[in-house]
Amino acid sequence: MTRPIARWIPLLAALSAGCAPAPPPAAPTAEEVTAKKAASMALTALLNRKFDVQGCDASEARVVQEAEARAGTPQGERCAILVARRSDRTWLVAVRSSLSSASVGAQALVTVLPEAEGVGAIEYTR
Repeated sequence: MTRPIARWIPLLAALSAGCAPAPPPAAPTAEEVTAKKAASMALTALLNRKFDVQGCDASEARVVQEAEARAGTPQGERCAILVARRSDRTWLVAVRSSLSSASVGAQALVTVLPEAEGVGAIEYTR
């Protein structure tokens, strides 16, 4: 009776070795952390200017190239945030409000200072 069990021990050991926990996700880079701060700064500035940022979450901001941020995103059911580092080290944050918001799919292009310490300018588009 012990003989059949003994055959399974190496197989069970091999299977359990392959079930190691997944490594933790990589920590965000300093650039990504500052990009999220820039997105948060932009949302705060827009909220103070009565731009509806309902459903917008700075932690969901995507870091992209400047041309893509300037082009923005199509109107949709969810708020979208694109963040790009510009050549002068400022941030360009494109915030597209959701279709269900009071701003009805409008887009704001917010220039945020280099270390996300303030807002330089805001442009509104459709």
